[in-house]
Amino acid sequence: ELKLKEQIRKVVSMASLTAVCEIMDRKPEVHLESLSSVDALKRCISFSQFNDVLKKPSYTEEKSSLCEETTSQGWGKIVARYVCDQWICLRFILTSFPTLAQDNEEASEMSLSTVERSRKILESALEALTILPSDQVLPVFNCMKVVVPKLLDSAEPLCIEAFDLAWKIISSLSNTQLIFWSNLKAFVHFVFDTEVLAVAASAKGQAYAKIKEIIFKLVDMSTTKTGVFNVVLSHCCRSWIFPTAGERSALTNAFLNAGNYCELITEACVFGTVFRRDQRLIQDVHAFIENLGEKCAANVVTESTNRDDHYVRVCAIKFLCLLDGSNTLHKMFMEDIFIKLLHKDELVSRSRTRYYANSLQHRIKNRVWQTLLVLLPKLDQKFLCGTLDQVFQAGFGNNQASVKYFIEWIVILTLHKYPQFLNKFWDCFCFDEEKLKTSICTFLSVLSHFDIVLQNNSEKKPALRKAVIVILQWCFNHNFSVRLYALVALKKIWGMCRILHVEEFEALTPVIESSLQQVEHMHGTGLVTFFFFLTYSLIFHVTLQTIFYTLPRLSELAEDEWISLSKFDRFTDVPLPPAFQQYRSRTELLDLKPSDWSQQDMGSNLVETDSQTEWTDVQKKIIPWKNSTPSLDLEMVFQNRAAKLGKSNSRLIVVASLIDKPTNLGGLCRTSEIFGASALVVSSLHYIQDKQFQHLSVSAEQWLPLVEVKPSQLVDYLQQKKTEGYTIIGVEQTAKSFDLTEYCFPEKSLLLLG
Repeated sequence: ELKLKEQIRKVVSMASLTAVCEIMDRKPEVHLESLSSVDALKRCISFSQFNDVLKKPSYTEEKSSLCEETTSQGWGKIVARYVCDQWICLRFILTSFPTLAQDNEEASEMSLSTVERSRKILESALEALTILPSDQVLPVFNCMKVVVPKLLDSAEPLCIEAFDLAWKIISSLSNTQLIFWSNLKAFVHFVFDTEVLAVAASAKGQAYAKIKEIIFKLVDMSTTKTGVFNVVLSHCCRSWIFPTAGERSALTNAFLNAGNYCELITEACVFGTVFRRDQRLIQDVHAFIENLGEKCAANVVTESTNRDDHYVRVCAIKFLCLLDGSNTLHKMFMEDIFIKLLHKDELVSRSRTRYYANSLQHRIKNRVWQTLLVLLPKLDQKFLCGTLDQVFQAGFGNNQASVKYFIEWIVILTLHKYPQFLNKFWDCFCFDEEKLKTSICTFLSVLSHFDIVLQNNSEKKPALRKAVIVILQWCFNHNFSVRLYALVALKKIWGMCRILHVEEFEALTPVIESSLQQVEHMHGTGLVTFFFFLTYSLIFHVTLQTIFYTLPRLSELAEDEWISLSKFDRFTDVPLPPAFQQYRSRTELLDLKPSDWSQQDMGSNLVETDSQTEWTDVQKKIIPWKNSTPSLDLEMVFQNRAAKLGKSNSRLIVVASLIDKPTNLGGLCRTSEIFGASALVVSSLHYIQDKQFQHLSVSAEQWLPLVEVKPSQLVDYLQQKKTEGYTIIGVEQTAKSFDLTEYCFPEKSLLLLG
């Protein structure tokens, strides 16, 4: 039986070999390969028995004060360290002398072919992963990185088993901060090795499916452990766009992997979750300390880990910015990403037609369109011709304000560059009005920038004639928002018509100009001074800062969605060329402030938001008249309301408390709003939630003050109005009724119906 001192001698010898290998690995400039002892070291390690364990020695001699009997636990740690040292030495040999097997082949039983020896090493590695503690598996992962690419083609099931076992270990380490990140990095390096990805993609077998499965598992883990996705993405982007000499020799073009595993980039472009308040607090503290730079000692003594979730999108965007549209592979990849992102936007829209501002659905859609805008300048006419219909279709969707602005921006830039797509654009106005609802505002906003659209168009007058005809029909829409957008667009188009002397509409000049004058007096004219309409340079200045910081800030997206330019500068794993010009926004854009105007498509009644803007919140329930005195003078409220809507200060009140059919009330509401009544009195404000009421009122209840007076309170209400000088007029046919055409209504009239 082995004695303790013999076992200790073996352990110390292996530890010494490990130390020598680590020193040689750290200092390759020493060039120790020529020493004869190094050859002996190579032979010793390459032909040694893998996972050679040490049996616990028997100790029967009398105990001394300097030596105690070893425990099972203590000896287990020694054995684990001994096995780990073997793999450290083997990793050194495999990485430093890759042709070792061929150089040392001899006519002996120990001599094996390269593939057979690699298979034996991988089988031993799987065995080592089952016996080693988690904090000592790193050298095994490093050895697997060398042998898996050689075996994936001939021993695919064994490699898949290695992937599964390695992932199981990584998953178990997710809560162990000290050793998790180094092991994750080693795992990523051997699973996402350039040659492994290429061989798996060429075969399209089980390994290819397994790698894609691991991608989505890593993305899922990233939602709970910040920084995981950063490791795999930065490694892949660097190896695909800046391959090393070894990676270039392994493949004719490492960028082929980007196309085969484009899901990685697609997921990265929209990556990010909505954190709880306590998680946001931690994120804010990290960001604050990081922004202090060298002023904070923590930033000096610790290595930048780039674990912020923003760095995932920063890495993906910088990767896309490096692509060249003239390169066929790059062009195909960008087109594939563009189509997949459009599909993802469509899936999000289908999954939930109603979503809150700054919800995860809103953020994903916003990130999709930010990325599409980055890709747009690199795409050619032929590709855009096939995808523009999908962009237009997205404009008809239920979009939050920030998403709406990006869609408009993309449409404007596309029509500016390719005016021949204008006919496709005009088709967007031909859909049924009920289907369009307020989403038509997206396309009316594009017409507000028609001067930019027509810059490259040689036939401006026919396009302007078409624009005027299209806009005029929307100026009479029953929805206030649509009318307002149409009038703002008409103002722009009409000004261009006057400059270019388009004479076909001379007969309509008085009508159009009087309509445009009303815009200045209508509530909601904040739209006229809206940043998206006034800032000419915003349309052409497609920079990273404008897309990811300036526009999200101006559209009042949550602050944790703003990606500052400093993060693009600090993330150096994927560097941009020094001549890259699309970085900073112009000064006039940085000085802009968020506007009071914020238009959401489909109307506020179909989109739930965290906060409603003041101008849409006109349907506040008024406390019943008898129980409480309103805090404001209702008459003054009505007058202010009418003034904001550009209407006369009517003092006509329509009382319909005795009418209980929603259809009748809906028609009354619309009629009262059209004729400028100052208020409509109903028995219950619950009627406005009725679908029949809404169908007939067509949003008039949003622009007409409604007062709730129950039938039991009606007499007291009428008496109160009589003391205020109102004339109570009953609308009914009786023997004593006045002829409506001959009756002269007093200034303060109250019509009592029913």
